[in-house]
Amino acid sequence: IIVNDLLFQHFPNIVNIEFTAHLEDDLDKIANENMDWIQVVREFYKPFEGDIQKASEAIEKVKLADEETGEVCPLCQKPVVIKVGRFGKFLACSGYPECKYTSSFKIKTGAKCPECGADIIEKRSKKKRTFYGCDNYPNCNFAINTKPLPQPCPKCTGLVTEYRAKQGKCTKCDYKYKLQQD
Repeated sequence: IIVNDLLFQHFPNIVNIEFTAHLEDDLDKIANENMDWIQVVREFYKPFEGDIQKASEAIEKVKLADEETGEVCPLCQKPVVIKVGRFGKFLACSGYPECKYTSSFKIKTGAKCPECGADIIEKRSKKKRTFYGCDNYPNCNFAINTKPLPQPCPKCTGLVTEYRAKQGKCTKCDYKYKLQQD
């Protein structure tokens, strides 16, 4: 909602239906080689550049509050907080800049690694795809693409992953069952 309000307030052309329809027509003409793309980009970018300049001066930078974790910094014993940087969330000492402790933010799934017993955490590949891997990496290379569930298989106690809507599937014995509703 905030982003939508800012777009309407500072970039009225971008959200104007007539403007976007005209731009789509121009793009169709470019695709049919009836119009020069450089001319279309110039016509679009000149006013857009002005809007960007005005918006960058008018919009206040949003400062997100640090979130408490309940953990203690291993270097200075001050509280560790969750901060948001340009690459996403990370853990940092609340004593910054005196203490420079940081750590990656790990999203735990509640499931345990079937190979070593460590937590399975959510990770991102180089291509920004979500996968799930052992928190004990590189000592343990266990990884899986489907989201693991915290409860073990009722048949063999193996690792259960999400399977279709509201179903679980065991990675060990392939047993499938409906998940309990919370």
